[in-house]
Amino acid sequence: MSDAGKVVKLYAKGVPVGVLDGGLVALPAPGERAAEWSVSLTDGGFRFALKGTDEMIAAAGTDRAPATVRPDTTEASVWRLQYVDAEGTITLTSLADLRDGTYVIDRRGLALGRDLFEPRTPGPKPVLVRTDDRTPFWRVEVLD
Repeated sequence: MSDAGKVVKLYAKGVPVGVLDGGLVALPAPGERAAEWSVSLTDGGFRFALKGTDEMIAAAGTDRAPATVRPDTTEASVWRLQYVDAEGTITLTSLADLRDGTYVIDRRGLALGRDLFEPRTPGPKPVLVRTDDRTPFWRVEVLD
């Protein structure tokens, strides 16, 4: 596929990721499904738009701030994707290279991920910019 866009589902720590009240959240409750995201290439990285909308995953700040999902065309919604395998990481520069697998998603070196010490309740868990998780790996499932 070209750099026109790909549709993906995201999983943080193996849990489907979606949107709740304008925030990006992990949905650990049984039966929850991941939202679908349209990924596009932009100057300096990639944008994730909630499929069928103009709402992007965006950074609300830099210091353990919750990630938001809102209309955004600023650099706050531009992310770097790094594919992770046994040999290390590879920074993606093209949507043609996006495939199912494990990734680190970051903005200016600040990783996006779940909190290392989050409540053990079954409810939604916020996704943070500059997570304290030392292995903030995401599973990306490419749908098309």
